[in-house]
Amino acid sequence: MYRKRYYPIIPVLIEGGERTVVYALIDSGATISLFHTSIADDAVIDLDDAEQVYLAGVGGYIKAYVKKQVNVSIEELGRITIPIAFTEYIVSDIAILGRQGFFESFEITFREWEKKLIIKPRNI
Repeated sequence: MYRKRYYPIIPVLIEGGERTVVYALIDSGATISLFHTSIADDAVIDLDDAEQVYLAGVGGYIKAYVKKQVNVSIEELGRITIPIAFTEYIVSDIAILGRQGFFESFEITFREWEKKLIIKPRNI
């Protein structure tokens, strides 16, 4: 539940020099995960060596900084390393978990009619 509506949102622990928790929307339409730059600051993730890119979205292009290997932990599912694009052009209280790294690591099922999200480790 977010702003009195149901969305597939989960808590994610971001690990850098520090650890911080952010709530992230699971978005199958997003290629890469997108987090506000303040999350990188909170987790002490240095963006000086990140790749600067311009990402296309519904609202046009936004400038972002991509870190190719960020450690994240998902409750009860464990720790994975995913690429994350950090930007100032997203609301700071919600992040987006995109397909790269995240969808490749888990089986994700949306049951809209039940307002239910099911995430299981992928059987390889």
